[in-house]
Amino acid sequence: MELVFLGTGGAETTPKVGCLCAVCQEARRKGGRFVRNGPSVFLTEASVLFDTPEDVDKSLEREGIHEVRYIVYTHWHPDHTAGRRVLEQLNMDWLDPKARKITHVWLPTWVRDDFRKRHGLEENLEYFERAGIARIHEVGEGERFQLDGMSVRPFRMAQPGLTAYVLERKSRRLVFALDDAKGWKPSTEFLEPDLLVLETGWFERDPKGRTIVPPGHSIRNEEASFEETLSMIDRIDPRKAVLTHRAAMGSLLRRLSGA
Repeated sequence: MELVFLGTGGAETTPKVGCLCAVCQEARRKGGRFVRNGPSVFLTEASVLFDTPEDVDKSLEREGIHEVRYIVYTHWHPDHTAGRRVLEQLNMDWLDPKARKITHVWLPTWVRDDFRKRHGLEENLEYFERAGIARIHEVGEGERFQLDGMSVRPFRMAQPGLTAYVLERKSRRLVFALDDAKGWKPSTEFLEPDLLVLETGWFERDPKGRTIVPPGHSIRNEEASFEETLSMIDRIDPRKAVLTHRAAMGSLLRRLSGA
């Protein structure tokens, strides 16, 4: 299973518009690997896209990906859903309705509940379904569904609304926990996979030793730190781990340091 990391940024991409910190300025100058688009992953063999951040259309175009047969959502947050109109670009043919394509959209039950309550997400997907460019599927916790021969199972994480997935194909097993793992206690299904993809978590200090997240800040209680992420990797014990969802937090550092 080939994975393409379309974007590895956090809720704030890099560079962040309006931010003049050193990290964002370097990304503007150098481009390439210094730029982090919104968080999403694409599995090429099964044509599966995990999440649709605002700039997912640019990320797909950059990688030359022009077809998405399946979209799987991890949760409702805007940095994972706000680019859902990519379905129109991928599948809509305004001049020839018969030429339209369908992408199957998979939502765990708790994610769909949030979609019904937040930002008109459910209504938007239902519009795409009526237009003949999407088909919505709901799946329960631990319930197995198949995407072109790949087995997928969703499980709730500790943070409200978040989902971790176990993916299996032939002898390979992958674990996707693409957002905050704070307080998550993975069950045996998640242990010893071939690959673990996990959120990076926040860093205590920058390379110059300055504190990024001050004592008492709400992030400490709401988001896993990098050290907690490393402990999670030790607990899951994968053959290989890849960390994603990395936010520069440069603008926060500038405000705290007065730079």
